[in-house]
Amino acid sequence: MYRPKVGERIMLELLPSGESYSSEVQAVDDGAMRVASAMRGQDLPAPGSAVRITFVRKDGIYEEHGTIAEVARESEVHLTIALAGEIARTQRRDFIRKDASLNTDLSVRGQNYRGVTKDVSGGGVSLLFNEGPPFAQDEEFDILMNVPDGRLPIRARCQTKYVREILRGSRWLVGSQFTAIADEDRQRLVRFVFRLELAQKRAVGKR
Repeated sequence: MYRPKVGERIMLELLPSGESYSSEVQAVDDGAMRVASAMRGQDLPAPGSAVRITFVRKDGIYEEHGTIAEVARESEVHLTIALAGEIARTQRRDFIRKDASLNTDLSVRGQNYRGVTKDVSGGGVSLLFNEGPPFAQDEEFDILMNVPDGRLPIRARCQTKYVREILRGSRWLVGSQFTAIADEDRQRLVRFVFRLELAQKRAVGKR
């Protein structure tokens, strides 16, 4: 398994706190990685702090542990990480789903509609409608999703897997699977779901 490449986005998690930050790989070799991280404020991790990096490949999510060797505050925060050398797959291609309300623009048979997701994953989304959905089971449609990561909306092609009336006459649920999506956009969705999962775990740990 190859480590992330220069320019690739990863998730950097501080241990044991679980705080996570989107980061970009600046340099990498056999035993170290330098990343630019979206950290803010004065309280930066100290050298020797334990971290976990998480990245996405076509067959699942991978992670590797390490320790911070150097911290530099430039125009961004740059961290040099000494890597432990053991990469493990933590999630297979059958992506987990997380509840998330994302605004979407939908297009089917030349008509445009608005929708809201109920849950999302790297493999597809489910959508909620307050009136009968504009498409039937097995029908394909285009979707544009606004993911809260400061970047352009994600565009994908979906196939409807089921249409269910969950509240008589007033609420429908549509499940779908991506049939066409750029690898980078799929990774953005997986990272978004991963952040949701981390936030949920931290909330449970504080109870």
